[in-house]
Amino acid sequence: MLSYLQKTNTSLLFFAFLFSFQTSLLAQTFDEEQPLSEIITSIEDQFDVRFSYTASNIEGHSMEPPSKDLSLEETLNYLKQSTGLEFRTIRERYIAIYTNVNIGNQSVCGTLINTSTGKPIQGATVYGTSAVASTDDAGFFQLIGVSRSETINITYLGFDIHKLNSIDLLGKENCPLIFANINVNLLETVVLESYLTRGISKNAEGSVTITQQNYAILPSLVEPDILQIVQILPGVESVDETAANINIRGGKNDEVLLLWNGIRMYQSSHFFGLISALNPNLTDKVSIYKNGTHPRYGEGVSGVISMTSDDTVPEEITGGGGINFISANLYAKIPTSERFSFNISGRASINSGIGNPVYNQFYNRIFQNTVITNLDTNTEEGLRSSDEDFNFFDLSVKGIWDISKKDKITYNFLAINNSLDFTELFVDLNDSSSNRSSLEQSSNINGIQWKRKWNPKFSTQVNWHGSTYLLEESNQQVNTGASTTQENEVSETEFQIESTYRINKDLFLSAGFVYTDTEVNNLSNNNALQQSLLRRDAYFINSQWRMNKKKTIVSFGGRLTSYRTLDQQFLEPRISIFQTLSPRLSINLAAEQKQQGVLQFTDVNNEFLGVENKRWALANGRDLPLLESRQIELGSTYSKNNWVVNTNVYYKEVDGISASTQGFRNQLINNTSLGGYDIKGFELSISRKVEKLNAWLSYSFADSDFNFPEITPSEFPNSFAFKHSATVAATYEHNAFLFSFGSTFKNGNPFTGVVAGNEIIEVDGEPVINHNDPNSDLLENYFRVDMSAGYNFKIDETFDGKVNLALLNVFNWSNPLDTYFRLTQDDSLENSLNRIEQFSLGFTPNISFQLFF
Repeated sequence: MLSYLQKTNTSLLFFAFLFSFQTSLLAQTFDEEQPLSEIITSIEDQFDVRFSYTASNIEGHSMEPPSKDLSLEETLNYLKQSTGLEFRTIRERYIAIYTNVNIGNQSVCGTLINTSTGKPIQGATVYGTSAVASTDDAGFFQLIGVSRSETINITYLGFDIHKLNSIDLLGKENCPLIFANINVNLLETVVLESYLTRGISKNAEGSVTITQQNYAILPSLVEPDILQIVQILPGVESVDETAANINIRGGKNDEVLLLWNGIRMYQSSHFFGLISALNPNLTDKVSIYKNGTHPRYGEGVSGVISMTSDDTVPEEITGGGGINFISANLYAKIPTSERFSFNISGRASINSGIGNPVYNQFYNRIFQNTVITNLDTNTEEGLRSSDEDFNFFDLSVKGIWDISKKDKITYNFLAINNSLDFTELFVDLNDSSSNRSSLEQSSNINGIQWKRKWNPKFSTQVNWHGSTYLLEESNQQVNTGASTTQENEVSETEFQIESTYRINKDLFLSAGFVYTDTEVNNLSNNNALQQSLLRRDAYFINSQWRMNKKKTIVSFGGRLTSYRTLDQQFLEPRISIFQTLSPRLSINLAAEQKQQGVLQFTDVNNEFLGVENKRWALANGRDLPLLESRQIELGSTYSKNNWVVNTNVYYKEVDGISASTQGFRNQLINNTSLGGYDIKGFELSISRKVEKLNAWLSYSFADSDFNFPEITPSEFPNSFAFKHSATVAATYEHNAFLFSFGSTFKNGNPFTGVVAGNEIIEVDGEPVINHNDPNSDLLENYFRVDMSAGYNFKIDETFDGKVNLALLNVFNWSNPLDTYFRLTQDDSLENSLNRIEQFSLGFTPNISFQLFF
């Protein structure tokens, strides 16, 4: 028995020893497994290499360390087999780690290489619509969750160095090398992404940038009409609800400088203002300045809207087309070689009003209170009939030539045309007559640009361009042969050279010279031709300091402009200061002074069709002096927990305006007094993003009065400033669907009423309207609710599609936009007062279908 117990104890001790030994071995084996991050560090020390990777790619990977006896190639193969990751030697000591890239997971990667040095570019920012990354020491990056149609942008130290399409990277077995030069063209310093909504950013220099490809959707729009989109910004309005007549902080529409690829536009719309004349598919970026404008920009005493198109040579042909109830469009980007490509786009109206609710609404809105829609109000007995033919088109072409790694030449051409022919036939028992009227509004813009990068710090840009605008109106009485004609023609040429020098990564200097020659010809209905010429040249300089780790950014410069034909010279200082007070709070200060010599007036006595009665004119130093503005503002931005609150207070003065250019239809209709206006304003925007929902509120308050010393009363409300204006909107994304809802509220426009009970009086024996004080009355408040929805879908590997639906003015509210009075006389010579009213668009549904390849 004792022997049995001894044997048993010996066996137990033996098995206990074995169990302990095995446990020790297992524990030792487990302890030998190490995280991949630690193994990578060990390999870097052993072979003197450096790995580049995205942290999320290596998380969760653990294994036994590879043997120290393995070569570097054998070590990398071991890691690949153990993790399923890809390891690629990029250049000498650098090795990139990345996941398998395929169309399914929609991930892209690459390695950024400096073309000049052949070395990796470290610290560059790579971003698309929904993902952002930075290049590491080896120039490697990876973006996860991108779509086929995205544009991948790459910036370095605030410079734009490369741009490519995501489709060029999708599906590549290995992360390709991407070669780029460091571009010294100074970019805006973005301080707030998704300002209000996706695709809109706020910059430290005081401007706001809208990127078309990243823009979501706006209520009421089936396409991203850029001149409508800018109106969601506080302080940017349109008193007549159009895309063409934009008012910034109480300024008239001609006080806003509109640029397309650096070229001034004197016509920017179709359907006489309702939609912009720029194909949204080729408008790459839009910059809006309300204050603190860069000194390269002259004119535009109230603001600048600069629109630019893409100037990169694509690797393959891309394009698309679309159609809605108003127009059809096509565009394409066509590379002919690795260094040359051209972009082309065109749009033409769909002008059939039969069963077309959008065309009918647009037609009634534009032609209300004109002879076209008022034909039935004629009381003369007889049979009347009319025929109208209205159409529009635009065509743009851009050539891009990368001559060398340092030189680029681009050529831009844009043609815009609106035409209207109207024939009225009248037949009675004794006679018949026919009256033909026509109106044509056209613009042609072309320009060439040369960019030279002398070295990584210094670059030069030279521009030459020309712009012509022609408005022709004619009226012919067929029976008698009598005819009358009116014309307004603008011809402008400009030469500009600008150089930028980067002293270091935080200090930039730019300077340049610009010469502009503008000629305006006006032919009145009595065949009297008036010609005017304005020549001016300007020198400008600007500096930007980024201090205290970019917490302080100061932009300061000035412009010295000489108006040769007027023998006048002005210095225009510009300054913008941005200061970060905390990670959540920043403030900005901006001030500027500007002059303007190109003006626009409204011909209220126009006897033609009455559709387009605006005429361009030039300052002459007498009854039309140069406009001069001074403005200062203080703003702040606060962000926390996806809330962003932005505020601005400002004060602006504009002198030199003439009563004859303001479009008065009251007792000042023929007044030529000179004066100005001032405006004190407050702007507020609040936005909140929660997962797929983005909502925003923008509000502006403006207290503005005209001041004409020779008029009684000398001060009265500004015609182009709303006291209160607010927009509330939200967008929601769900898979391939996008929904948007919004409403707009504004105070009614000021107008001049008549004295109740004594509307008509006699002055020197002639009946005249007895008006109240100018702009002393207000129209009813403006309120509108809009909705829109979009759906993106994939047809095959080549084609993508998009369907958008927009409902403008959902509840069909009738919003008055303008009111004035006319004195009429019947057959018995009795005088009566006729009130003319202009109303906004009613309920307008629209739908568009777009196809991309």
